[in-house]
Amino acid sequence: MIPKNEDATEIFAIWEYDSLQKYREIEGKIRNDKAHVNRVNDWYEKHGGRECVIQNYFLEVRNEELKTTLIM
Repeated sequence: MIPKNEDATEIFAIWEYDSLQKYREIEGKIRNDKAHVNRVNDWYEKHGGRECVIQNYFLEVRNEELKTTLIM
């Protein structure tokens, strides 16, 4: 996390997976984990609802694949 300006903080995360297939497998398991989904939904509701949080607090969300520039 780093300050973006006096009103915002930028959060940047990098996750490494063995392959795109493995990423999709793990992501699918997370999205199908009812306890996890309930915790996320409860958090949003505690903070005014999903749309409120997205509109008022998220400036940008990106999910990008990083590729190596090394020749293997």
